[in-house]
Amino acid sequence: MRLKHIEVFNAIMLTGSVSGAARLLHVSQPAITQTLQHAELQLGYALFTRQRNRLVATREARSLYPEVQQLVSQLEAVRRLAGALRSGQRATLRLLVVHSLAVRALPDALERFRRRHADLDIAIRTLHSNEIVQAIALREADIGIVYGSAHRPQHPAVQQVDIATGRLVCVSLRPPRGARDRRSTVDLAELLGSGFIRIDEHDPIGAMLAEQCNRHGAAARGGLTAQTHHIAMVLAERGFGPAVVDSFTAAARTSEALEVRTLLPEVPVSVQALLPQGERSPQPAADLIEAFKAIAGAS
Repeated sequence: MRLKHIEVFNAIMLTGSVSGAARLLHVSQPAITQTLQHAELQLGYALFTRQRNRLVATREARSLYPEVQQLVSQLEAVRRLAGALRSGQRATLRLLVVHSLAVRALPDALERFRRRHADLDIAIRTLHSNEIVQAIALREADIGIVYGSAHRPQHPAVQQVDIATGRLVCVSLRPPRGARDRRSTVDLAELLGSGFIRIDEHDPIGAMLAEQCNRHGAAARGGLTAQTHHIAMVLAERGFGPAVVDSFTAAARTSEALEVRTLLPEVPVSVQALLPQGERSPQPAADLIEAFKAIAGAS
């Protein structure tokens, strides 16, 4: 499919008619019809059938459309960047960050960052660590903030920059006043026997925790599994049991009802910035990394 075929196809999918597509693209209806016919001839199958004066997408068209949507979105980003370069405007800094670090570390880092880049546009998306790695490798963002993991080999298209190192901790409701247990640490073996809220093993920290459980010769039983660290901490606050999260997430707690204890044996947790390999990063990206270092290092 040529670019004009894709534009017409997308316009018809959005509007449901040739007339609507013509208005959207500011061309004549015969031009839309001719382009659609040429696309279908080139593909060798129909993209639409006509039902009651509307065009209905075929099975093939519905299969193509998700990919076309991504391409149209990328084309629009290219147009915006080209326009910004023509007018001398600065491009948007595209930032990807894991969910739990977006709760407190990100706002605190942005406060510092804005002192030097008050007018810079920033587009923020929250994804999981593995998704961020892929997005940076594909140049879909300028910088990613993720949890590091020895289980995840370095992607050849991604550059890693260390930001800070924390550790796994256990967050749980504070015991009643007068209770004897005032320890600042808790053994993983103790949690394995009682059940706890843990992170999904597809997450780097979830994988590290699963490895620690295997070293103890036991799998975690009972409890709940959460996909994000922040959700695990919220569940602990609501009384569903203790949760094992990273110390950066624990630093974002807002409830005085939660206490934080270091997990033994200690398991280090790193936070890293990811940048596209082989490209000179813009100065704002370097400044944002320094802001994260200042914030995460103080957690």
